[in-house]
Amino acid sequence: MDKSKHIEKTIAWAKKNGFDKIKANMDGFEIPFSYERAADQLKFVPDVTGVSYSKRCFFEVTLKVLDGQESISKLTLFNELAKMKNSRLYLMAPTGNLKYAKELVESAHLTQAEVVRI
Repeated sequence: MDKSKHIEKTIAWAKKNGFDKIKANMDGFEIPFSYERAADQLKFVPDVTGVSYSKRCFFEVTLKVLDGQESISKLTLFNELAKMKNSRLYLMAPTGNLKYAKELVESAHLTQAEVVRI
């Protein structure tokens, strides 16, 4: 499933809420820094990143149709990075995915995550 329209909504939300230096994983934007897992060299790129109060935050569009072990690994990685940098992980939940996103935060123990409806 294409997440580009949801990424556009995420960018609009980030700008509205005071984030700057926004990078997005889509055409027309600078691509965020990718992170590589040492065990298997699998690369993870956040959907959107932005800076607020000199802290880089991560934004991930959460869709239940994209669920899988790789997406949970990706969210866990960004949660740990947010914890190390004392920042936040925002799970952007489009209509119909809010309950799923909240359950994901609880089941994966994403302590730095905040669910936002877009």
